[in-house]
This record gives sequence, structure tokens and C-alpha cells, in this order.
Amino acid sequence: MMRGTNVASTIAAGIAERVFPGAVHAVGMPDGSVRQRAFGFHRYDQSGLAVTIDTCYDWASLTKIVCATAALRLVGTGQIGLNDEIARYLPRVAPVVTLRHLLTHTSGLDIRLSTAAKNGALGLWDAVYAVQPSAVPGTRVAYANVNSLLLGRVLEQITGMGLAALLDALVLAPAGMTRTGFNPLPQRWADIPPTEQDAPRGLVQGSVHDESAAALGGIAGHAGLFGPAIDLVRFGQGWLQTLADDSPWQIPGGLAQLAVTNQSPIGQLGCGLGWMLERESFMGQAMHVTAAHTGFTGPIVAIVPERGYTWALLSNRTWPVRTTARHHALSARVSDTLWQMDDADDGVRDEYTQ
Repeated sequence: MMRGTNVASTIAAGIAERVFPGAVHAVGMPDGSVRQRAFGFHRYDQSGLAVTIDTCYDWASLTKIVCATAALRLVGTGQIGLNDEIARYLPRVAPVVTLRHLLTHTSGLDIRLSTAAKNGALGLWDAVYAVQPSAVPGTRVAYANVNSLLLGRVLEQITGMGLAALLDALVLAPAGMTRTGFNPLPQRWADIPPTEQDAPRGLVQGSVHDESAAALGGIAGHAGLFGPAIDLVRFGQGWLQTLADDSPWQIPGGLAQLAVTNQSPIGQLGCGLGWMLERESFMGQAMHVTAAHTGFTGPIVAIVPERGYTWALLSNRTWPVRTTARHHALSARVSDTLWQMDDADDGVRDEYTQ
């Protein structure tokens, strides 16, 4: 049996190996308590602030699973169906693409948003609406930002609300995620770890790292949220409650089970309804019992319903320049350590702050 303290040593080793300059790890324990620990600094030279458990990070693509949760809430309350064509809400989109296709990344829509973003917000949307499926929807998994971008726009059309307001009302507030949101105020930027020193944009700190989300004003269905680790754990706990049919979001238990069940064609990348599944690269040996989501800048949130715990790891692994995603292997080691714990193991309780 490995002890929970190995989680801390794994993360410390990641800092020494320059996987990231700092991180926050948090675990939602089976009894509902939360344990957290901060590591390292905002920058490698330690010229910036030390990371604390309250440090807010760019969540990058974790925005996608929050957006998916809002969509499932609307499905659960009957405002939209999984098999509804999204052209019903966005007439310029290919009529064969459904909500299910967006949630499972099987729409067949293929466009590089960062390239389209060079033409500004209007040019980006024109390019998105013009793209046609490159494969029959439902037949091929291709993880793509465009799916969640369109999902966010569909939610806006259904609710009549802007994305920031609707995600707060439908997902964040009910789960007690009080410090998470889009576009942090400028006075908070210095307290947020930088994500890149980018040639076109300069220092990227406090504003969304994703180029296309930045072109859209920092608010999009695929990127833009910032928040602390505690809010990610609250999100994971909300999902564990939802799977137990006690959802803070009014998502029925049966629909929740579908969301963490592999919807992909056989032999393709594992996807539920919004959740990533069966990804050994960052889930490790717990891949068959874990639902998780990652983000480009370094974050991950994971739930392990079989054991009743959830965990999150936030970092700025893209600082000062984006490199190969070495943080995935580290996340897999963290996942392995937590999975190998048992009820008698108090390592996380002893070494982490409640």
C-alpha cells in the first residue's frame, strides 16, 4: 500500500523536474472533508509569489466540463434533448449535428479556432458556422474546442442569458463554487500564476491563455474560467452527489450515469457526456473507474465514484512557454497513489490542510 504522502513527493518532484513551477492539490475525501496542499511558486525563479491553497489558476478546458454540466441540467429539466439538432438553436450550423455529438466530441466539425481567431470575434464565428462535418456525426471521436464553443452558444440561446451568468446560476452557485468565474478583475491579476510569455500577447497573466477564447472577450464554452482548487473539489463532490441521485444541479441520477459511461465507438478515445473516460495517460491504473477532465494549461479534475472521492490538481505548466504535456504522466502517478490508498491510510489527512 502506498501512502498519501507520496502524492506530495510526486508533486514536489514535478517542480524539481520543471514540469511546472507550482501547484495546488486538493482531495475531497469519502467523508466529505477536503484536504489541500500548495507547492512551489508562480514562476521558476521564485521571483513571484509562493503558491497558496487559495491561489486561482486558469482552468482552460475544464471550462468544458462545467459547460457540459449546465447542458445536462437543461436536459434533465426537459429544456433540450440529447438528440436535438443544434441547428434548431443555431440555424447556420450543419443540421445533422446534435447536442449528443457536441458532448461526446463526435460532431465531425474540424476547425482550428486559434487560427480563425486571428480574424477577430466575428471572423471566428463566421468560420465556425461555415464548417461542415468531415466525418458522419457520431462515427468518429475528435476532441475539439469547437464542440464546447458551440455548446456554450446553444445554452445562451436556450436560456436567453450570457454564458458567464448562466454557468454561475446553473452550475457554480448551486455547488458553492463562489470564487470561480470568467475575466478576473485587473487588481487580481498579480495573484494569478502567469501561463505564458507569448510573442504576440506578451505576458499572459490574469487573462485567458486560450487564443480563441481571448478573441471572444475571455468568455467561451471551451475556456475562460479561473478559480481555486477548492472550487474544483466542490464541483467533483457535486458530481458524486449527482451520481447518488442527490444533484445540486437537478440532473437525474440516470442521466448522470450516462454521462460517466463511455459513449464512444469501439476502439476510439473514451468520452462520456462531457467527461473524459479510460485515459491511461493521465488516469493511470484507475482509468476504468475514473471520470476526469484536463486543461491545456495544466489543470485536472477527477471523480472516482466507486471509492467516493474526488481530486484536483492545478498548475501553470505552460509557463514560460508551452511544451510537451509532461504533466499528464505526473497526474497519472497522483491518481495511482490515491487509488492505492485504503480507509486506514491517513496520509492525506495528516499531511494536508483541511
